[in-house]
Amino acid sequence: MMEPGLGAVIFLILAIIVVVSVGAFLVYRVMNRPDAHIGSRLPKDDPPAEAGPEDGRDSHRNP
Repeated sequence: MMEPGLGAVIFLILAIIVVVSVGAFLVYRVMNRPDAHIGSRLPKDDPPAEAGPEDGRDSHRNP
């Protein structure tokens, strides 16, 4: 017969394994969809990021 504390430890270990497995499955399912990587969410063409300030002043230093 098992001690009372041993059953609780086994239950907690099994519960942790189940929670981690379900979390890993959800992450796997989401990350394997097409266009799941971060680059797919970035804009394809961002001309303002490539161009400098139009008047030549830095808006962060001289508001």
